Amino acid sequence: MLSSLRPYIPVFKFVAVFGGLYIGLSILYYFYLSFDYGSYHYPDPITSQISFQTQELLSLIGYNAQTMNSAGHPSVAVYSNEQLLFRIIEGCNAVSVMILFCAFILAFAKAWKKTILFLLIGVVIIYAINLTRLVLLGIIYADYPTLTHVSHEIIFPAIIYGTTVLLWLYWLKKPKSKHVPTI
Repeated sequence: MLSSLRPYIPVFKFVAVFGGLYIGLSILYYFYLSFDYGSYHYPDPITSQISFQTQELLSLIGYNAQTMNSAGHPSVAVYSNEQLLFRIIEGCNAVSVMILFCAFILAFAKAWKKTILFLLIGVVIIYAINLTRLVLLGIIYADYPTLTHVSHEIIFPAIIYGTTVLLWLYWLKKPKSKHVPTI
């Protein structure tokens, strides 16, 4: 019986390492969220920062964008021309996607230097995709309200999770550098 499971040991190991890392990183993130960040970094510093960056990018491309902390509701409201477009909640900051990404990459880690570098690059890519998503949602909510549901619920989740899966696939199939001898 045990010998028949031997070929699957790498799979069991991956699932255990991935699961442990995902749970551990999620617990750390939960503790991060449990702090009271007050009115300045409300609801938390990462959500506050991405909300501010969304406002700045919308303003840069010509929208009269403002953000305002939502009292009694852990979110940041995004306005354009004094009209509420949408609220950015903690789940909109993509940290949970970054945790999922990192747990997967770390579960397949071999060379730590390359792993850390790829984690940093991947997290930056996911953050940038998410920021782009929020800016495009601002444009859609302001100018194309009939597309808000399909954009928010289908298109943009597919893009951010699709990007994460593509990064995972790249990590698994990363091209081997070929050493070219010099003469």
